Amino acid sequence: MAAQRKLKFYDIKARQSFETEQYEIVEKQTARGPMLFAVAASPYTGIKVWRLLGKKK
Repeated sequence: MAAQRKLKFYDIKARQSFETEQYEIVEKQTARGPMLFAVAASPYTGIKVWRLLGKKK
């Protein structure tokens, strides 16, 4: 399995951004169709942080 690239996330509660390679890709159905999100645990608060990756192709 190839290593995931680093993505930047923003923890709203801690008001700080962080970069990590430890995330999972989640597909969710939205009103605009299926979208891909990256979900990571924040190193500051431990909460799940979501980042929109884009529309599923």
